[in-house]
Amino acid sequence: MDARITKQRLGNLLSYDWLKMLIAIVIAVFLIILLFTMTATRVTNAQTFAVYAYTDLTAGKDFNSLGSTLKTNEVLSYDILETKTEKFSADDRYDIFSLRRTVGEGTVMFISDVRTYKTDDAGNPVYDEEGNQVVSSESALYSLAMGGAVNPDRPTSAAVYDTKYYLQMCEEYLISFFGENWRENAEPDAAAVRESFLSRNSGDKRYKTAASREEGVAQERQRLIDLRDDYLTVLGLFENGTYTHTVYEGTDEEGKTYESALGINVGNLADISDVAYYTDSEGKAVTEKLNLVILYNNFHEANGMLYEPITFLRWLYEEYGA
Repeated sequence: MDARITKQRLGNLLSYDWLKMLIAIVIAVFLIILLFTMTATRVTNAQTFAVYAYTDLTAGKDFNSLGSTLKTNEVLSYDILETKTEKFSADDRYDIFSLRRTVGEGTVMFISDVRTYKTDDAGNPVYDEEGNQVVSSESALYSLAMGGAVNPDRPTSAAVYDTKYYLQMCEEYLISFFGENWRENAEPDAAAVRESFLSRNSGDKRYKTAASREEGVAQERQRLIDLRDDYLTVLGLFENGTYTHTVYEGTDEEGKTYESALGINVGNLADISDVAYYTDSEGKAVTEKLNLVILYNNFHEANGMLYEPITFLRWLYEEYGA
């Protein structure tokens, strides 16, 4: 048997060893990726706070960095794991924006409420038989949300929350922890806090140990205390006129009239144009009728994460209006 080590045999040996090493490296990388995928926390839509600006707006200087600002400054609660922003162009309306909404993405969105009205040849307003000025084109807010604002009478609507109903829901949520005397009672019920945390996070990989779960319960308690404080602040902003509901009247299938609060006018915030604005006929930046809508994603099962926009509304005031 010829056992001599020739140049050819040595080359073959080295090539086979390198091939084995390469295969071993590929397998190791695959296993590491698989391990990371299996152990990492999967961020759900309910744990993502996404701020949108609709097609009718221009993004202000702070808009693109808003997501990182919210995260860095820990503005939202501990269970919001991802924050992001997105500005839609006119071309995006029926593809990217629709896709986002179809899969339940998006938390709040800035949008304008600017109607245009008909004029005669002389430029004078045109009025209908009842003395109302005739609308030429509806606002972006009306076009997006009218007939699609969720409230007790219209529970199957699926675009936005009726903002008055949304605040009512938040108050009822707080009562379930702080009791009927929730305004004065600053401490949530301990058993309700624990149940809330476990029902939402029992399968979360961040809370595998008993110690980590106890830490989570403590975070949940603080989240509720902060939400109560934020809600009281936001109610005060409505009471003093800083925020107002944008309400439209509609007619249902039976011919009955109804009202829908489609959005929250945030245009009174002095520096809100740093976030988003629209332009008037002269090209000037305007925010007078800038609204924030709360997008409906059927997150009732998210056990409280539905109310993060309350905290966002307070932060907007403190950052751009105070």
